[in-house]
Amino acid sequence: MHMTNLRKTAYALFIAAAVAACGNADRTPGGILSKEQMRDILLDMNYADVYSREQLQEGRTVSEITEVMRDSATKTMYAQVLLLHKVDRETFTRSYKFYEANPDRLEIIYKEMGNIVRRQREVLDSTERARTDRELRAKGSNRMDSLFWPSPDSLKLNIF
Repeated sequence: MHMTNLRKTAYALFIAAAVAACGNADRTPGGILSKEQMRDILLDMNYADVYSREQLQEGRTVSEITEVMRDSATKTMYAQVLLLHKVDRETFTRSYKFYEANPDRLEIIYKEMGNIVRRQREVLDSTERARTDRELRAKGSNRMDSLFWPSPDSLKLNIF
């Protein structure tokens, strides 16, 4: 009888531990940036990387840009991104290492980043299309006419 109670207690503790572990599966530990914070910082760092590369190349040939110049510009931009998000370098590094050790979480972050960039690209594309359409209408032409409705002369074939 005593053995049965011990098994029941062990079984109950196992179930309680499993439920507690499942409940904490999606939580980030203290001192680690949330997925949303990490996503926003990494996204801004990607933008900063592209921007610094473009700024460095302005007026220079590729051979004129040294690795030291590139690293210095990138580090400066990354520091500005962290300041913007009010996160110190140690917290970011610790958080990045945590997400690197949990690739499933990091994959979610990168997928969300991709979705954000895709949506922003769609907005920019539609804004550019609208601007082009406005300019064409202001000139008195309609893109639909010039693309899809050929003039009557273009239908005549002088074969005979």
